[in-house]
This record gives sequence, structure tokens and C-alpha cells, in this order.
Amino acid sequence: MNTYKITNLTNTVGKRDPKFNATLDLDYVDAMMKKSIKIKPSETIFLQISTLPLSIHRLRVKGLISVVEVGPSELKNNMETTNKLRKPKKEAVAETVEVTDEVKATQPKKRTGRKSHEDETPDAE
Repeated sequence: MNTYKITNLTNTVGKRDPKFNATLDLDYVDAMMKKSIKIKPSETIFLQISTLPLSIHRLRVKGLISVVEVGPSELKNNMETTNKLRKPKKEAVAETVEVTDEVKATQPKKRTGRKSHEDETPDAE
């Protein structure tokens, strides 16, 4: 099994290209199951597969993706750097806020939209 680093390059093609900033679907077969991955522009994924399918080769020839075979030592270094860049998610703290009727009554209502014709005063002339 080989590991490939696949990067979506649709953000670098010309603005008038129909595939500019397109999300690409990569289809491949893994253990007799057809799988699909969506890659956003300038996103990089690592795919571990024995051989690359023809659909990935077509996208590479068109210049929409770059494919680089990665060795185990490079893969380990990349995984360590990405883990350092990811920030741990903070646990959500539930906050309770009590809303009373007094607060609702004292706040003026905000009006949105255009003025109605009833609010306009006609000219006195």
C-alpha cells in the first residue's frame, strides 16, 4: 500500500475556467467497496491505496490536483505538524440566562424595513 498526498489546485486555475474553486469528488475502490472523497479548494488529503485510479490520473493531467507519493517518515512528520496546528476544542459550558417579563416590557421594539405611508406626515401647504 502506498500513501499519496493529494492537493486540490482549483483555486490556482484561471477565473474564467469552469472548474475555478470547485470541490472535486475523488472515487476509488478500497477493499471491494467504492468510496468517494470530496476535496475543497486548496485542501490536502492523504490517501493510502495500492494504485491510483484513472479518475485521479485524469484530474492530475488536467492540472486540477497534484499527486505526490509520500514515504512513511514524511507522513509521520506531516501528521505531527498538523496535530500541533490543530487546537483542542473547548468543552461547551452551558450558561443559563433568566429572562423576565420586566426586561421585555422595558425594551423598545425595533422596527425594520421601510416606513409605512401612515407614518409619513403630509405637507401642510
